[in-house]
Amino acid sequence: MNFFDDFIEKSANVADKVAKVAGEYIDKGKDKIDEMSLRSELSKAQRQLGVLVYTMHKTGEHNEELFQQYIDDIDKIEKQIENLNAETEAAEEAKEVVIKFCSNCGTQVSVDDSFCKNCGNSVK
Repeated sequence: MNFFDDFIEKSANVADKVAKVAGEYIDKGKDKIDEMSLRSELSKAQRQLGVLVYTMHKTGEHNEELFQQYIDDIDKIEKQIENLNAETEAAEEAKEVVIKFCSNCGTQVSVDDSFCKNCGNSVK
């Protein structure tokens, strides 16, 4: 019965690792989609600013308030992209900091490991 219990526990650990990795890929994908969406908005706002500048130049009109609104919109989108990238980098750095050791033999083990790869001791 002990072999079966160990097999079930190890299988559960593998399933947990697979689920965790899949979740990380999904989160990275969502972050990329968010970034792409923001970059698309940025490109659109920049094009609109260009059209405004061109139109104002051609007509000789000057609308500083409208011009500033476009600049502010572009700045806001750029800041959102910057914040998203900073959050992503911070999350990646936070994952790499955790270090865990086996209480029996002192071998460094992965945070996700249930058993030490060196001595087989339970590390959960």
